[in-house]
Amino acid sequence: MNNQNSRKRIKKSPGSLIKRIICYFLVGVVWICAALYGIKLARDYTTPYNIEIAEHFSDGVFEEVEISEDKCNILIMGTDKEGFRTDVIMLAQVDPDKKQATVMSIPRDTYVKYGSRKMKITEVHAVGYNSAKGSSKAVRSAKGSEATIKAVRDLTGVPINYHVKVSFKAFRQCIDELGGVDFYVPQNMHYNDPAQDLYINLRKGQQHLDGDKAEQLVRFRQYKNGDLGRIKVQQDFIHAVAEQKLSAKYIGSIGDVYEIIIDNMETLMSPNDFVQCATQLLSIGTGNIQTITLPVSIVDGKPYVTPKYNEIADVREARFGYDKFGNDV
Repeated sequence: MNNQNSRKRIKKSPGSLIKRIICYFLVGVVWICAALYGIKLARDYTTPYNIEIAEHFSDGVFEEVEISEDKCNILIMGTDKEGFRTDVIMLAQVDPDKKQATVMSIPRDTYVKYGSRKMKITEVHAVGYNSAKGSSKAVRSAKGSEATIKAVRDLTGVPINYHVKVSFKAFRQCIDELGGVDFYVPQNMHYNDPAQDLYINLRKGQQHLDGDKAEQLVRFRQYKNGDLGRIKVQQDFIHAVAEQKLSAKYIGSIGDVYEIIIDNMETLMSPNDFVQCATQLLSIGTGNIQTITLPVSIVDGKPYVTPKYNEIADVREARFGYDKFGNDV
């Protein structure tokens, strides 16, 4: 990317702004990770691993924007234990002109065409990762991210400006550092997957969730409507985090969270990018942050859901502001 060198420059930001940024990014658990990561780097150093990854992305994967002025689209990915598949995919947009932010969840079982094959979108990352088999971890990680970025762009018609990829280890530890979250678990949840080291055992009802239980909640998928039910719970959990953690008293936990984020996040966003994005969110306000789900159809007897392309086109235009060619509307 042409401005990669400029993204490596690290600038300190005022302490008061940093506190406001951190509090506001609690609106989304993944965005918590992003803000803390950026602020830490702004104070101390950059991450060579991420700089190395930047060199392995193909030209044209990202469309560059000026975050302080333009709407910005960020693809958020949560990976499984091995960092192989994407277990969570969200497309977020911050639009300073319209004073709104949108977070669209994409069901992991969405059936898409990638290359000459059809597959669930959760598998695309693994295909990209394996395409660089024998290469360094940096190359494989970049190709996995790039494949998912291209798949989401083709599916939605929305250009991607940045990506943020985090592990569930970061999610668990961040929730612990924030002191847990009170949440109403909508049903009994039981599921074991030794291969993923995932053991879910939650009872229905109001309870206090630590990091481990919060991960069990957001990863449980045994609903009548499958992944769509999980997405609804994830969105409810994001709102619960926002309501309970938008307080300066949680800033005391930042020191320990810093190290978690650095070791468990991949992004090409610079600290200044995070600051500018968060500044826009601050001016937008929590009431103008919308959570939606990619329109899909459930196919009886099939382990996947199919995209509703006509409705996706409507969402692309109405919520993200692009025509079918990716131009602003």
